[in-house]
Amino acid sequence: MVEINPRIQERRIEIIRAKGKRRLRILLTVVLSVLLSLAAVLISKSSLLDVDEVVVVGADSELEELIVAIANIPKSKPILEVDTQSIMERIKRIPNVKGAKVSRSFGGKVTISVTLRKPSVLLSNLGEWFLVDLDGRVLERVSELPPNLEYPIVEGNFDDLKVGEWVPEQALYAIELAANLPSVLLADISFVSTNEGIELMLFGEGKILFGDNEALESKILAASTILEQVDLAELIHIDVRTPDKPVLCRAVECSYDSY
Repeated sequence: MVEINPRIQERRIEIIRAKGKRRLRILLTVVLSVLLSLAAVLISKSSLLDVDEVVVVGADSELEELIVAIANIPKSKPILEVDTQSIMERIKRIPNVKGAKVSRSFGGKVTISVTLRKPSVLLSNLGEWFLVDLDGRVLERVSELPPNLEYPIVEGNFDDLKVGEWVPEQALYAIELAANLPSVLLADISFVSTNEGIELMLFGEGKILFGDNEALESKILAASTILEQVDLAELIHIDVRTPDKPVLCRAVECSYDSY
């Protein structure tokens, strides 16, 4: 029988021991991972991480109640199972909510922060009144014209317009214009019409023809200048569709074409 060199024998023993230690480390790592995963699951299901409180930031008490109801987060729900993305999408369907953010804390608190839309104009549409924001979202139906009107009026003619929906694109230009009218113009404007291009209907008689949404600032300047400097008696229209060549018309024979 051939004797094994002691050094070779010692090296073999070291290799066997190293393999054993490596297997043991792998086994311990797997066991530890399983235990940690099991612990995480047990903790997430325990009452320690249940939802204890839902807080709404950025809304009044009435809207807060609606947001909490729509979020529908049971107090006993594990906080890690709260679907923040789904909740945000549901809340943003509320007409006057512009943005929503949902955050969770391990103290059992869910915070819902919202930013609200603000009315920009009052839309008169087929005998109904609606508050609409600058983006064209219908925020609220108003039963009658408020005595102290805070918003400029835009007149539309859109079928089946409902709260929470968006006005047609052609109305957006009129809304933008009405919401940004300077006081010198706003004082003389009864409402902004969207029927045939943008038209500003004056109190009493006459109107201002704006046409499309191009060069609005120049058109506003031209219209403001004429209103300040010209006698508006028997006015039919002021045409600023070409703002550097405005036309003032007092006779029925006037051409509407300012080009």
